[in-house]
Amino acid sequence: MLKRFSILMILVAILMVPAFAFAADKFVPAKAQAGTGGEVIIPLEITNQDGLMAIDIPLTFSEGVTLKEVTFEGTRTEYFDLKIANINNEDNIVIIGLVTQITSTAKPMLSAGSGAVANLVFEVDDPSVSEITLEATTMDSPHHRLMYVYNQRAEGELAHQKVEPDFEAVTVALSGVGLGLPTSYSLEQNYPNPFNPSTIIAYSLPQAGAVSLEVFNVLGQRVVTLVDEHQAAGYYEQTWDGRNAGGQSVSSGVYFYRVTSENFVDTKKMMLLK
Repeated sequence: MLKRFSILMILVAILMVPAFAFAADKFVPAKAQAGTGGEVIIPLEITNQDGLMAIDIPLTFSEGVTLKEVTFEGTRTEYFDLKIANINNEDNIVIIGLVTQITSTAKPMLSAGSGAVANLVFEVDDPSVSEITLEATTMDSPHHRLMYVYNQRAEGELAHQKVEPDFEAVTVALSGVGLGLPTSYSLEQNYPNPFNPSTIIAYSLPQAGAVSLEVFNVLGQRVVTLVDEHQAAGYYEQTWDGRNAGGQSVSSGVYFYRVTSENFVDTKKMMLLK
């Protein structure tokens, strides 16, 4: 159930005048970028006139990806009082609400210009996905549609104006992003091996999921858990320092490391020499 954006609802309730579209107002998702953890980042860029006070951005996105988060750091709206994102991955919908000022501290309206106002951070679940399609959507309960709200003065009085920028759908290609997503699971032989004191364990995930990476001794006792989290599809490396494991020193000898994911389990042997 999508949460109500009460502040935006108040704005929409007040602004009963018809919405218009002007050439100066544009909404254009930018070229996809690669994140540091294998994510795909799509900046949402707008072009606007002076006096922009609120933005309502309801979008749908295509299958095969999960929208992990919406970030605002480094964007034109970073200073806004209200920056909220309601993500519904079950229905592939995200609603972003932005309002310049909701507190008593004065904040300037967004001046005329172009640039990102939010960043969509996607996790690619299906390695065959080569593009992400974003499409504007309209919702009735609560009411949302792609809209800019301007705060302007008319004859000395505040006047609000709604503008609906032209945007229906855009397909953002993932080619050239540099993700290099693997097509199959794998667990590589650690290197160096034998090692002293540390070694690197590499593995590949063709799709996102819960992952654990554990080290066991020859008796089958778990020595340390190196990874226990949800990870995106991609290539990973984890370092194990054999001088210490879970606060306890470990001795020379043979150890086994095992990676477990939703559809994959593999174990390999390594040797610690001190």
